[in-house]
Amino acid sequence: MKSQKKTFAKAIKMVVEKSIIRDANSTSCMIYHQPKAPAALKRFSKIDNA
Repeated sequence: MKSQKKTFAKAIKMVVEKSIIRDANSTSCMIYHQPKAPAALKRFSKIDNA
């Protein structure tokens, strides 16, 4: 039972490491756009209302 857990943990670790390497070395074609917040939302800001 203990060796099965160890083998399973090694397999999961290998899968995660491979996917991280693949994702880190790939490019993305998505462009993120954050629209400007309306002026009415300034009253909820903790930074501006300090």
